[in-house]
Amino acid sequence: MKNFIVLFFAISVVFLQSCGNSDSLKLPSNKVWAHRVNTIAELQEKENLFEGLETDLLYSFHQNKIFVCHDVEDTIDGLTFGEWLGTLQSPQKHGYWLDIKDLNQYNCDTVVSLIKLELKKYNVEHRAFIENSSPSVLKRIKELGMHTSLWVTNLCWTKIDTTDWISEVQMFCDSCQPDALSCEWRMYGALTTFFPDKNIFLWHTPASCSPENMEITRSLCRNKSVKIVLVDYDEPCGY
Repeated sequence: MKNFIVLFFAISVVFLQSCGNSDSLKLPSNKVWAHRVNTIAELQEKENLFEGLETDLLYSFHQNKIFVCHDVEDTIDGLTFGEWLGTLQSPQKHGYWLDIKDLNQYNCDTVVSLIKLELKKYNVEHRAFIENSSPSVLKRIKELGMHTSLWVTNLCWTKIDTTDWISEVQMFCDSCQPDALSCEWRMYGALTTFFPDKNIFLWHTPASCSPENMEITRSLCRNKSVKIVLVDYDEPCGY
């Protein structure tokens, strides 16, 4: 009886671990991701070069659809997230950074349901995450079964005291348990110093493909806490 209990416990631990692993955010090995891949032409150009793709999305309440675009006027092109995702030759080889411009507490459930519906068609739910600055929205996204990144305030753009910023970010993390923290690349030092145990997602944009900029990208990628660096380059750089 004792041996049976020990065996049952061991099997249970393995089962729970495997469940946890299957639910974790799966990121590509290359940390350099393509920024603002918002058209079919850009998607076809970038998908064979970059393992990670960032795209901007907008929700249309009247049409109940998710469109791929950065600004409302671009919805006239009519490219839906489902069509965008379906254009990929190998969806399971990529990671997806989803920046939903009009996501809020009122449309969160509907938007996430629509996003998950498309992701499930290609079995890539755990290769995608949604970025947002609202802890309450991110908490709800997690409850709905999707991965998240907390967009944090940039100290370069505001007069907030550093100590207050650290306390705010920590409070937000405790509240919504994001999979990562994301911000503009100049926040690299603050994020990796004060939150070394967190996954850090950065964007090094807009930046031309110059030797100086590429070296900045490489240096960001060399830090083990940094998991993604978004770039506007035509192809990823080694690091």
